[in-house]
Amino acid sequence: MEFTGEIATLQQGMAASRDLAQRRLAVLHELAPARGARVLEVGCGAGLLLREIGLAVGPHGLAAGIDVSPDQVAAAEVATAGVPGVRVELGDVTALAEQEAVFDAAVAANVLEYLTDPEAALMAMRRAMKPGARLVVLATNWDSDFWHGTDEALVAPVRAAWRAAMPWPNLPAKLGPMMLRAGFGALRQVPVPVVNTTLSEDLLAPWMARLQAVEAGPEAGGAWLAALAAADANGEAFYSSVPILTAAVAV
Repeated sequence: MEFTGEIATLQQGMAASRDLAQRRLAVLHELAPARGARVLEVGCGAGLLLREIGLAVGPHGLAAGIDVSPDQVAAAEVATAGVPGVRVELGDVTALAEQEAVFDAAVAANVLEYLTDPEAALMAMRRAMKPGARLVVLATNWDSDFWHGTDEALVAPVRAAWRAAMPWPNLPAKLGPMMLRAGFGALRQVPVPVVNTTLSEDLLAPWMARLQAVEAGPEAGGAWLAALAAADANGEAFYSSVPILTAAVAV
């Protein structure tokens, strides 16, 4: 999945939702960026989490964000403008191989499940982290992604298209062994659930619906969105998702 163009615009709208603001708080609590620390964010997206990390580490720290999407890097530069110590770069996580043991903490929020080889990404992150550095990964078990309010015949092709676009649709279930092989220990996993009963623009549901509809194509996606809007008007729309926060320590 390429986070450019329409996909990038939708992701940026999603990032501003109340649900993702609460998710960022959960990630920040686990990451606990200290004043003066050097923190890496892989797949910084719209930059809202990176901004909070930059404010936490202060002018003598470093909040380094990397993303493969030029559109997302541009958005992150706007979001973090004026925050000392923030650095945003266009690039792939494998470029981290050139940086050895320089970061005190690292985070990847809803990024690794979109990669062909998440274990290689974890290894690259480990090389860039100091021993004892904290790692926080947020990923969703997409088979637990649930929509209600439309006929199953409309939901099924959308669900199938979204799952097909995800190299690792249920990554949290496989992260433990991957992290151990990559050089991390002290693993802990906790859910960060989302439940929406409307398609209000300040919630995750409408943005996720549009993203999934894009992957399904104009015919299947358009029919499903229309049915979902009608269900919302009747008070029948429902969406739930179960992202899993996995925390670990570099050994």
